[in-house]
Amino acid sequence: MEGPITDVSALGMPKEFSDFLQHQWGITNLHPPQAEAASSILSGRNTLVAIPTASGKSLLAYMAMVQRLSEGHKQSKAIYIVPLKALAMEKYEDLSQIAKAMDLKIGLGIGDATAEAKNIDDCNILVCTSEKLDSLLRHKAELVTNLTCVVADEFHLMNDSTRGPTLEINLTRLRHIRPDAQLIALSATVGNCQALADWLDADLVQSDWRPVALEYATFHDFHVEPRKIQSSNTNHDPSELSPPRTLEGLKSHPVWSVVSDGLDTKSQVLMFVGTRRSAQSEAKNLAKRVRKRLLKEDPERLERLREVADRLEGRSQSSLAEQLVHSMSGGVGFHHAGLTSGQRKEVEKAFKSGLLVALTATPTLAAGVNLPARRVLVRDLKRWDDGMSRPLPVMEVRQMLGRAGRPKYDTRGEAWVYCKGTDGWEVADSVSDRYFFGPIEDITSKLANEPAMRMHLLASIATGGLVHKGSIEHFFSSTFLGSTMAPSQLRERLNTMLDWLVEERFVRKVGVDEHFTAHWLNNNLDSQGEEAWDDSLPAWATPAQETVGVQWSASPIASPKSNSHRSAHLNPSLGFAPATSLSNTGGWVQPSAEEPHNMKYQATQMGERVTQLYLDPLSASILRTGLRRAVRRMVRADRPVTDFGLLHLAVTTPDFNSLWAKTADMEANSPVWLKANSTEEELLVDPGYAEAMLSNVKSAWMVEEWTEEATIRDLESRLDVSPGDVHHRVDLMGWLLAGAQHVLMADDVFSDEHMHIISEIVQQISVLQQRVRHGCKPDLLQLVNIRHVGRQRAREMASLGLRQPNDVAAMSSKTKNALLSLRGWGPMLLDKIIVEVERVLRKSSTDSVQQQPMVRDDDVPLEGERSEDG
Repeated sequence: MEGPITDVSALGMPKEFSDFLQHQWGITNLHPPQAEAASSILSGRNTLVAIPTASGKSLLAYMAMVQRLSEGHKQSKAIYIVPLKALAMEKYEDLSQIAKAMDLKIGLGIGDATAEAKNIDDCNILVCTSEKLDSLLRHKAELVTNLTCVVADEFHLMNDSTRGPTLEINLTRLRHIRPDAQLIALSATVGNCQALADWLDADLVQSDWRPVALEYATFHDFHVEPRKIQSSNTNHDPSELSPPRTLEGLKSHPVWSVVSDGLDTKSQVLMFVGTRRSAQSEAKNLAKRVRKRLLKEDPERLERLREVADRLEGRSQSSLAEQLVHSMSGGVGFHHAGLTSGQRKEVEKAFKSGLLVALTATPTLAAGVNLPARRVLVRDLKRWDDGMSRPLPVMEVRQMLGRAGRPKYDTRGEAWVYCKGTDGWEVADSVSDRYFFGPIEDITSKLANEPAMRMHLLASIATGGLVHKGSIEHFFSSTFLGSTMAPSQLRERLNTMLDWLVEERFVRKVGVDEHFTAHWLNNNLDSQGEEAWDDSLPAWATPAQETVGVQWSASPIASPKSNSHRSAHLNPSLGFAPATSLSNTGGWVQPSAEEPHNMKYQATQMGERVTQLYLDPLSASILRTGLRRAVRRMVRADRPVTDFGLLHLAVTTPDFNSLWAKTADMEANSPVWLKANSTEEELLVDPGYAEAMLSNVKSAWMVEEWTEEATIRDLESRLDVSPGDVHHRVDLMGWLLAGAQHVLMADDVFSDEHMHIISEIVQQISVLQQRVRHGCKPDLLQLVNIRHVGRQRAREMASLGLRQPNDVAAMSSKTKNALLSLRGWGPMLLDKIIVEVERVLRKSSTDSVQQQPMVRDDDVPLEGERSEDG
């Protein structure tokens, strides 16, 4: 029997693509797992590919996309879904080359740029993050009209509680809308691959084959003991293992021996540590020792490192950047979310080029960009989570170790785990059993989590076209959650969340639709012959119906109305709760008759707006409550509505990622504690328990300081935050303030006489949003909106009396010379700013002329003519 075809030219793909692979990328033959998957991929069948990192998963996806697009027409579309923006850029670069060779159009979806939106509409291949795709499907359902192929990269991240539910919903929705489109899922090996393949109706291709052999070893007491090898030799002969050896090093700094040995063998080291602080301190300590060696052995490399470090973005703007410059100039970089995007890219570039000797990183890098190294060391196997130190999952450690071994450069990758403890041998054996030979965890759906469930349930009603209860239940039953959770349990969760959405007025019940027919019911019989999703008897009533004197009626029994309409979701509590409150909390819901499957729902105006804004409905509810309080305060003129109060309101929503309140912050009379006490009167939401209250105040204070033109260095020293933290939260705040304006305008509880107050608050939020975006005081807003002028340049211009675009256009030669004498200013920059100002003024003048209504002679009232108002 013949084996799978490995020759690229013999696979029957379009000739242009085969030629491109051979002549541009040098790919003439497929790896064994690629060849095994090729028949499913090219025949159009759904396929789940679970093979190790660097084994060629991406190529299989490209093959499927090109094949489907070549069989379609000019408007055919393929979508490549990735979890991270950085990964999207990598895939976009690859696919741009393919698109050029195949005369296809490519688009990128990772943000909201206007140019990008045009590409999204017109392209044949769309590379996008899962969140961007979800947003597009809500606004542009027609985008997938001609969809022929969907690729889900890093599919195992469906296990992630933040990204996973969106990916799961996207795949379910695409299969619902375009059942004929081919689906390719690319994943690392996980425990329940077959269950995932069954859910996707996909062929499963699973393999441990690697193009570069990966040798797993434990490292303890300077002793390196290889334990397992994963290679192209599927027999895994133990004799292939390298012999154990002992490294030379310092007892005070054991991991230095790993890097020092790497220098001896010309092996870059990628080291994973548990925290950002550990990444920085380890890089600093290693850089000292690496610098000493390079001074003796390779001073030229040290000089090149200094040049790269001196070009680093923002190197003088923060102490964190200064630490990075110092470490990189010594040959060791660090990588974590506290760095800016530009800084992370520079570090990645320096490591990929082979210039850096070592890189310390937090585990988030393992799920991000493709950054292989000859040697990987996992230094920390535990992480602080939910108030305690927990061991890392096997799946996560394997992802980190899988970065070892560079295709085309190495014949073997070294994946080491540092084993700490007084009894190194015993710990090493335990680590080996768990992380090298132990089973990998199953992927579980995170869609059942409340934030994910309420957000996607509202979206399915508002923009997904699922308006009948039966349709909603049928859709969610086809998610991975629906394939793993008991139908009655899933139905109960949906009912609880639907009730909350109705109670919060994001959704309304329209009534029973007599014309609705659930066409799938006759085909969905479970193993007991029970009709799925047509069971009007709730789970709690099943044993009760056999009890004497108990009867079940599908129609609701009249009962006294409850006086309380407060939502359990808006009443979080810490510790014990009175028994009388249990009927409104969590799963303690009073049994009630379920709505029939033909009950019709409709999103309210508020519900539609919340979905379009991509807000968590609970965030919208919190914003709405706080903004109503703001309106009442201004009408009564009894309490202030301040910018800090509005920032704090946005911070308290689940969509904002609050800073941690550290131990020092929680001490009485700490700056954060004093800020909390001084602003208590301004808060529009209840402060909550102490730690959460201080975290929220600290976060709002950080953004407030940013709008007051505090520098990154100021924020670092006073609030102990990193540049990446500031930029991330500033972006979140800008989005939430924009959402707050829409929520207030869509709220319909106030009468017309209060509209002017609402307008004032909307204007206040709008100005605050612009200040957050640019990080400036109100007097600079007209300047910072000019291209090439940031808040620092705007402040320098303002100090010379330039506060309006007109001032800039009319400035004197003396003022120009004063600007040019300042650091960072030059003639070319000043000319660009002046040209931009003139363009803005011309546009403003043209707009005002167009908006000016023409006065007609025959509209001038006659003498003695009464007006309509009179």
